[in-house]
Amino acid sequence: MTATKRRRTKSERTRIREKTVSFIVLLIITILWAFPLVYMLGTSFKSDLDLQLHPDRLFPSSWSEWTLDHYEGFIVRDGAIDNMPLWMLNSLWSTLATVALTVILDLITAYAVVFVEFKGKKIFMKFLLLWMAVPGVIGTAPSFALFATIRNSLRITGLGNYFYIYMWIILPGTTGIFNMLLMRNFFASIPQDIVDSAKSDGAGNAKIFFKIVCPLAKSTMMLIVLFTFTGSWNNLIWPQLLLGSESSYWNTITVALTGYTGGSAWSYLGIAMATSVFALLPIIIIFIITQNKMIDGLATTGIKG
Repeated sequence: MTATKRRRTKSERTRIREKTVSFIVLLIITILWAFPLVYMLGTSFKSDLDLQLHPDRLFPSSWSEWTLDHYEGFIVRDGAIDNMPLWMLNSLWSTLATVALTVILDLITAYAVVFVEFKGKKIFMKFLLLWMAVPGVIGTAPSFALFATIRNSLRITGLGNYFYIYMWIILPGTTGIFNMLLMRNFFASIPQDIVDSAKSDGAGNAKIFFKIVCPLAKSTMMLIVLFTFTGSWNNLIWPQLLLGSESSYWNTITVALTGYTGGSAWSYLGIAMATSVFALLPIIIIFIITQNKMIDGLATTGIKG
């Protein structure tokens, strides 16, 4: 006697239908987002002839047209060190500094607004939520005016000017409210009994912060690292404004790519694509490092009022 197959309930059918529609929509969006990246990667391996004859193809038209010529000279070109390593180094150290300061400030601020009682806390949080609605570009002009005024008044030149400019590139990137709210919402999900128990045992805020709260926040910290690293590495408008009149050796990789060809006009497209792929490697590496914690971080945080 064969068992009859159970008929799905209406709620189960609705849930399956919603999952199917969501998967199809996400698949289409993923393809649209990935298409330029695939085209960039395939074009970077095309020969100059193939670039002219088959610019519409994703990958080289034949095995003989695959080449690594566009990746040559990134480190050493014509017997001298190329600018590419310097640009990558500028972006790398400034991005890492931005990430480190962002995580530290977010941890301290989030701990204060969740576990420390102080006057005006609710007003402070409402102000932060309100400030998120203000477009960041509004502060560009006054920030640049302040940057130029301080530099001119202090007469900063030479290597000091380099670090002064990068201080202005790094510090604004550490003040994002969104990442702090992610950390604050995770801290708010920690049972208050844990903190109260630690306080009853004589633990101060410093010990609770380092021994209890921070170890629990690793997933959210990795999420903030990914968001901050990507945003800082891809930052263009503000660094371009600050570095526009400076030596090309001081450029970040994103600023440099706006005018970098590295070869003749015939090979411009291939070299531009290869350079973009090369510049994308740090983001891919940081994503691989943080991907395991990213889902956990998203699952344990959310934007709450």
